[in-house]
Amino acid sequence: MISISLNVSLLIQLINFIVLVFILNALLYRPIRQAIRQRKEKIKKDEEEVFRVESEAKRKLEEFDMALEEARKMGMQQKDGIVEAARQEERSLIDKIRGEMEEYLDKVREEVSKDIKSAEEKLKGEIEAIALDIVEKILGRPVSHE
Repeated sequence: MISISLNVSLLIQLINFIVLVFILNALLYRPIRQAIRQRKEKIKKDEEEVFRVESEAKRKLEEFDMALEEARKMGMQQKDGIVEAARQEERSLIDKIRGEMEEYLDKVREEVSKDIKSAEEKLKGEIEAIALDIVEKILGRPVSHE
């Protein structure tokens, strides 16, 4: 059987164990705990930074969306203004052309009216001569104009 006796070697082993615990605590456990604590703090700071960056990105995206919507509205207003200006220009050109066409038609009507009157006057003078020619041909003899 094994017998355990309490002697000086047990005391030495106990002192050795306590010294070893202090040495391991100083050289191994404390630095590891400190590294773990620092790593947790760094992870926490990184998470906060990520949250801050995400919040900033969302805010900037919202600002961009608002600016884009404002630009669209301004673009539509400018487009509507340009379209309205083009319509007004079209109306004014049509009115101008209509006025010019009416003036041209009035001139053409005047000329046609003058041509008709001059043709009527010319034909009035020639009607008697033509009528006498026709009567002479029908009668077969000369007729005097009375």
